[in-house]
Amino acid sequence: MIVVISHPADLHAQRVTDALRARGRENFLLDLADLPASATLSIDPAGPGKVTLRHTSGVVDLSSATAVWWRRPQHVVLDAIGDADARGFAYGEWHEAIHGAYQLMPCPWMNPLHADEIASHKALQLTVAPQVGLRVPETLMTSDADAAREFIARQEAQGRRAVYKIFAATHQVWRETRLVGAADLAHLPSLHLAPVIFQEYVPAVADIRVTLVGERVFAMSISGGPEVDFRLGLGQARTGPFDLPEPVVAALRALMTRFGLVYGAVDLRLTAEGELVFLEVNPAGEFLFVESGAGHPVTDAVADWLSDPVTAALGTRAGEGLAARVPAAGSVG
Repeated sequence: MIVVISHPADLHAQRVTDALRARGRENFLLDLADLPASATLSIDPAGPGKVTLRHTSGVVDLSSATAVWWRRPQHVVLDAIGDADARGFAYGEWHEAIHGAYQLMPCPWMNPLHADEIASHKALQLTVAPQVGLRVPETLMTSDADAAREFIARQEAQGRRAVYKIFAATHQVWRETRLVGAADLAHLPSLHLAPVIFQEYVPAVADIRVTLVGERVFAMSISGGPEVDFRLGLGQARTGPFDLPEPVVAALRALMTRFGLVYGAVDLRLTAEGELVFLEVNPAGEFLFVESGAGHPVTDAVADWLSDPVTAALGTRAGEGLAARVPAAGSVG
């Protein structure tokens, strides 16, 4: 049985589970938001250990999973507990139980929890990327207004502009990458409330989204849309397959190996000089727009890996991250 940890409204999960069913592979969508209202969790640590989820649709033996896709995990829903202290206590108990259960699902994971957690940090990404041969923009992550002013001034002194972006979006808050303007400078004193990522603006002729699934690499070019953040005008942009230079392919595979990732969605910027500049890797980035925009069969690649992860990982660089089959604890949701 293949376990997909996500939620019913996740279209990516729907497409992959449909592809798995077409292959005759049993799969189960584990939505943590079903806990505790419509599902219960039981853990028997005897022997190799057994994890059972009793759900409205039946009883599922999670410890029998042959592969797990850590896609879009949700939070347990504890709104029925009115007292804030009691709710915090209950959440902590669920966290421990759920992550204990994960340890008793010792099959290949896409991605292993410890790898996903570590690789998600942009500070580490931008430190590791140059070590494997990727160029990154000059960057400062800071809550210090003076440091931010100095960084912005340094970019201007070198004839460049600066952009600013958030570390991570939430369901409630999403912000696109923006160029720093005069009005933004007036708000720098509020930086002490939360740090912001400031970065050298890299003018580009195209954005390149690279989706890596095991050893398979799918690159798509995005051009003709917004100059700073392609996500704001993806529907109007020109998209198509992109021939990624082999040295960049090798560097991205090395990055995946360093982080122990099986799946990753990488954003690059292609300059007028032909240089590819690394921006970030998202261990759970979206890929359906890559299928529609470039015709790449990413859904099939994900389903293929989940159907036969051991074979898929043999001899592959990304697969080396699966040496530790039992995932370490990460965050819930």
